[in-house]
Amino acid sequence: MTFGNKMRLLVAVSAMLMLAAVLTVSYVRTDHEKELAEGLIFECAADGQKIEVRLWEDEEEEKYYLFLPSCFAGKPTEFVLRYEGGKGTVGIDGTVYKRNSLWTDGGKEEIHKLELKGPLGTSAGEKPLQVLASANLPALMISAEDEKDILDLTEFANKKYIETGNLLMVDESGSVVCRENLEKFKVRGNLTATLDKKPFTFTFQRPVSLCGMKPACKWNLLANATDGSYIRNKLVLDLANASIDAYEPDGEFVEVYLNGVYQGMYLLTEAVEIGENRLEIPEQDSWFLEMELDFRMEEDVPYVISDAGQIFAAGFVSAKPSEEISRIRYMINDIERALMAEDGVSTLSGKDLGELIDMDSWAEAFLVQEISGDHDTGIASQFSYVTDKENPLLYAGPVWDFDGVMGNVNTPMFGNPAALTASVCRSRPEGNANQNRWLSAMYNNPEFQALTAEKYREVFRENLGWAIEEGIDQYTEKIRRSALLDALKWHEKRQDWIFVHPGENRWAIGDGKSTENDGSGNERVSAEGMYARFSDLDQHVDMVREFLLQKKDFLDRLWVEKRDFCVVEVRNEAPFLNQDYNQTLYYWVEKGTPLAGLPRYEMEGYDFTGYFDRESGENISEGATICEDCILEGIWEETGEQ
Repeated sequence: MTFGNKMRLLVAVSAMLMLAAVLTVSYVRTDHEKELAEGLIFECAADGQKIEVRLWEDEEEEKYYLFLPSCFAGKPTEFVLRYEGGKGTVGIDGTVYKRNSLWTDGGKEEIHKLELKGPLGTSAGEKPLQVLASANLPALMISAEDEKDILDLTEFANKKYIETGNLLMVDESGSVVCRENLEKFKVRGNLTATLDKKPFTFTFQRPVSLCGMKPACKWNLLANATDGSYIRNKLVLDLANASIDAYEPDGEFVEVYLNGVYQGMYLLTEAVEIGENRLEIPEQDSWFLEMELDFRMEEDVPYVISDAGQIFAAGFVSAKPSEEISRIRYMINDIERALMAEDGVSTLSGKDLGELIDMDSWAEAFLVQEISGDHDTGIASQFSYVTDKENPLLYAGPVWDFDGVMGNVNTPMFGNPAALTASVCRSRPEGNANQNRWLSAMYNNPEFQALTAEKYREVFRENLGWAIEEGIDQYTEKIRRSALLDALKWHEKRQDWIFVHPGENRWAIGDGKSTENDGSGNERVSAEGMYARFSDLDQHVDMVREFLLQKKDFLDRLWVEKRDFCVVEVRNEAPFLNQDYNQTLYYWVEKGTPLAGLPRYEMEGYDFTGYFDRESGENISEGATICEDCILEGIWEETGEQ
């Protein structure tokens, strides 16, 4: 090797070593910065109680945020600064603060310069810091022994991990309204339990009242992670409470901090359970059932599966569980025989449907599912109970789980508000075990159908009108600020969690035309600054309002004006559509009027030839006059082009 080549090699090796050293220092610096940031505690006070909050880093902006409860909004806040374990110091706007030093934020959303320093004073990183306070909502400050073990859960089976801890609740004025030890604190939910923004359930050691709700031990925190409007669950629970005399769970908006880390806005709700101030029925004499999906069945839960395949999780108290299961199964099959019989009489007991179920509560349950457009209608989260198992009469309720409603659905048929979707049996693909057998069969019963229409006219219609005209606006203004901060915290992740975004698979009243998403409205920069760029609350709220307006218009025409409708079933078995979900659509078309809103699913490599009447073979296109019920089948032919 020549001297020149040796020199070039030496220079190259030196450059590589220098680059490696720079990268190592950068990695160590970044890693150390993260460790220091996670250990930095900002301690403030409300009503004489210490409150600890921690930094959250927006990695996209390379900026730190400190989220504060509503009671600190618009005013200076004094903090005691300290590091967990006593490590490090912090510099803010050029001033160094050691452990237990005081720092005051002016409450005007100033952007500070934050420098994190190690124990020896070495800088580990310098980034902007902004303090943001919420508005209008109380805050739940929850302390658990190890929140990482809770938040790292990704599988359904791991939801049984339980922590203990304590809860401090501060209302929007700064008063401490609750300070209690927690007997249990854990992740709850099914799909939502796998998302980064976790839903929780917690239990006190004694009954406690929260947010004006009646005292109880067990409470739920719904994350509303899949609901861009945040108000769907609240709207339906309030509609049920206003329309139904029996117990229905209540809920109020709150903000949640876990070990000082802001988790976002939640709906604090009463738990669906038997007990005082909840479903008050005699536990020893009752059965408590819940419709469940086949793939969510758990080994340690007793289930009853009807002859037709309807799955119920069964809750009961008995020294002989197998005998109890047999009795429940007989009751379920007895009801099912009456549901499927043309005359409404069971071939098992000879009893009429009205002798086997409480028609009033089931009609109310049907209306809640129908008005909300719930994609789990008749297959999951449908509770029912018997108060006297010696003379069983099955009541429906309480209602539960309404984030996949009002157009935000995983099954296209439920996205059309001008369709009576709760009356459709096949809500999942053919062969799927999870179908809406019961509610659809109930609606075929003339007595049940008349009762449902009557309850809509006399009770639900007025309460639905209030929700549209007043409730939506009241809820939206109350949560507006909190929704903005929640959107910032969870960034684009929220967009992946939501089932349907505004502008996707939407249905316009009158012409029924679907529109395409124009891609707008998911990000914006407003007067609040860059931190508001993920706020899209108004678009999602408009989607809720539009769905309910169209649903009310349809139900008014069906049950108030009593117009004559034909049902058009439109089957879409295109190979490029996700057939794990039922792609069949249903249209309620006024007799003698044009069919509008037929979709046109297209994909490169396939040629859509049209929709054809299954019986006559006639090509039925947009605008065709409909005079009778019919089934249309879409036809796609492969072209071989890619």
